[in-house]
Amino acid sequence: MNKILQISVVLLLFVFGAVSAEAKINLFPKPRYIPALNIYGDSGKAFRMSDFKSDLLVAVVWSRTCGPCLQDLRPLGNFTNAVRDDGIEVILISPEKEWRTVDEKRNFLRRLGASNIVSFNDRNSRFKDGMGLSVTPTTVLVNKNGEEVGQITGSVKWDSAEVIDYMRKLKTKVSEQLNESESADKQD
Repeated sequence: MNKILQISVVLLLFVFGAVSAEAKINLFPKPRYIPALNIYGDSGKAFRMSDFKSDLLVAVVWSRTCGPCLQDLRPLGNFTNAVRDDGIEVILISPEKEWRTVDEKRNFLRRLGASNIVSFNDRNSRFKDGMGLSVTPTTVLVNKNGEEVGQITGSVKWDSAEVIDYMRKLKTKVSEQLNESESADKQD
């Protein structure tokens, strides 16, 4: 476990130039339980982090009134295209009250180069508050068991080669960590 954390810190130092001065990456030594907090799709259907089964879920909590969030959308759209086939899934979570209609949100994301990212609504900020998030953008990193493995707070140069490489390596480490944990559970 410590080896994964050490590798992550080394990768973090390597990637530091691709993350803005305000961004902070916090990878947890062990995956954390995520409370059963709902986010809502455009149809109104409720989802939880445990519903997503990609190897690494990149859930970006953002707001349309947040300048850094808006600057991140086009690079995040490019990042989504770059990692689409790598077991990494990207979603957006924004306050529901910011949108009058689904079409308004879709058009907004299209204009900012993020129409390829699935977007969810956070009703009454219950997800954001329940996760203890106070800053946007905050990226919640989730393994395929629906557990939080880390957070990135602040703006990231998502489409830089360094960040794309880092996230691919992180996905591999998260998968290995999960496999080791499952193997240990089977031996007990």
